[in-house]
Amino acid sequence: MQDKTFDDYDKKARFLLPEIDSSNQQKKKYQIKKINNSSQPTPKKQFIFNHTINITEDGEKEQKSSSSILNKSTLDIPKYCRPNVNNTLQEQAESLLPFYTFNELTRHNDSNDAWICIFGHIYDITSLIRKAQGTKLYQQLISYGGQDISFLFDEITHEPRRRIHPQTFESVSVIENLSILESFGIPFWQTKDLFIGRLTEYPRYIRLIHNFSPDHPFILEIAEEETIGQIAIKFLKYNSHIFSYIWRYNQQILDFNKTLTENGIPNEELFHDKHGWRSDNENCLTIILCYSDDLTIA
Repeated sequence: MQDKTFDDYDKKARFLLPEIDSSNQQKKKYQIKKINNSSQPTPKKQFIFNHTINITEDGEKEQKSSSSILNKSTLDIPKYCRPNVNNTLQEQAESLLPFYTFNELTRHNDSNDAWICIFGHIYDITSLIRKAQGTKLYQQLISYGGQDISFLFDEITHEPRRRIHPQTFESVSVIENLSILESFGIPFWQTKDLFIGRLTEYPRYIRLIHNFSPDHPFILEIAEEETIGQIAIKFLKYNSHIFSYIWRYNQQILDFNKTLTENGIPNEELFHDKHGWRSDNENCLTIILCYSDDLTIA
């Protein structure tokens, strides 16, 4: 069976998606010819998209069955393209180490939500601030919120820097009230208890557009190290069904388990900076979010 509609899809991921196809696939009728070369009916097999359909005397019944198979929108769909009901793609993305941009870090800067960065490692010190209430350390920790405080730590030992006190001439820590912090237990930078992710070295911007509402784009600053699935997690606050969408760039279906670069979309931020272009608006790449009929993931 020949149909130009199928030629546009990748050979490894051929399937019907009438919801996002420009032509109306549902109106097309697929005819299966009944073949009888002898007086006795001989079962014939016709292979359509890896599905075997038996053609017998009951042609009408078999034709109806084959037509229902062809009209399904879930024929041999790759896992990265449309997730199943178990939401495995989101689980995979959530299991990866998160990456954050510096702008994301700076937004967490108060007593109820405080992040800090030390040599690219981001820590959520909100619980530590609660413990420090009523001490001199309380306001000090709040002032650190949303900042990169790597300058307070030694690059080799990753411990707080020390200096000579101008009056006592003793070696003291550059972090004031360190003794109070150490009284809470093992310092947080020596454990993974408060560690939540890494600071990206290469931020980039992308534009996300729903194919049914192109006039309402979303501009996101993301980390170069993030997979499509991790980017989708950040987009959940705008669309709780985002893992049910098919992500496309330049007619290519993006793999949720790969980064933008691994999907063949290089980072052009340095090129934009060289020519003085703003990469956070009209110059950033555009990804189309194609609506599908699978809204099982909410």
